[in-house]
Amino acid sequence: MEFLPLEINNEKVYAGFWKRFGAAIVDMLVFIPFMVVFHFTQGLSIPSAMATIVVSNLLFSAYAVYFHYKYGATLGKMAIGIKITFPDGSKIGFKQALLRSSVDIGFAFFMVLAQVIAIKNADPDIYLNAGFLARTEYIMPLFPAWYGLMSTVSQLWFWSEFLVLLFNKRKRAIHDFIAGTIVIKQEYTEQVALPDSVADAPSPVS
Repeated sequence: MEFLPLEINNEKVYAGFWKRFGAAIVDMLVFIPFMVVFHFTQGLSIPSAMATIVVSNLLFSAYAVYFHYKYGATLGKMAIGIKITFPDGSKIGFKQALLRSSVDIGFAFFMVLAQVIAIKNADPDIYLNAGFLARTEYIMPLFPAWYGLMSTVSQLWFWSEFLVLLFNKRKRAIHDFIAGTIVIKQEYTEQVALPDSVADAPSPVS
């Protein structure tokens, strides 16, 4: 499968860091109402707090996989005007959407497990009556010993993604290589992949 050219009519085809970052900011804004609700449910009881951690992470993961599969873009990507496609600009399937998020989902599983263990070991009176920052400060020492290693590996993954995206000409992150996808500007979807020399050639004057 051929790749779309780097440029079409002297316009860059592939979405770089800032467009992806902008899309991520919009997606965070979309989830603010949910975060408010989750903060409330976390303070109801210990079982409710554990359920909230699980449900919230499942929701975030499902959001990314579903919207990428169904529309090729989350609401944030739609707002910014970028889309995930196959290298030739065609629509991806569920497999690619899942593969793109697979590593993040794996990390999320262990992070959720660590949080659930910590909450289970927390004193209900202290945890449920604490504010957000105080609650976070109280619960951190209760995380299992392996959480530190998992957090470090997660950070290494994040920065590796960032560096790989910056230093390849098609602006693909590691998860794009895993899934066989690219991220391009919305207007270039479904275009036939052409060699760069052909796509960059001037159009004939009619």
